[in-house]
Amino acid sequence: MVRVNTFAYDGKEYLVADIPDVIFGSESRLFIGSYTLNIALYDDEKGYKCHIAEEIDEQIYAYLDDHYFMLEDNDFLKKVKELLD
Repeated sequence: MVRVNTFAYDGKEYLVADIPDVIFGSESRLFIGSYTLNIALYDDEKGYKCHIAEEIDEQIYAYLDDHYFMLEDNDFLKKVKELLD
């Protein structure tokens, strides 16, 4: 089951999905962040925007384009496997 939630950072809301581990098959769950969250947390030239941004990033397994978060659960999990496996 995919649980899509919003996560507040720096006054804005970003999509994050809590999913079963479809990559390694363990019983743990993975957090998949939206691409816009990734941009908010990290700047390619300057690095992390702050210490909190780095802590958040360490909890996210990977980032996907925002439009994938609108997919049905099974399609979202298939896309995660396709892009990250």
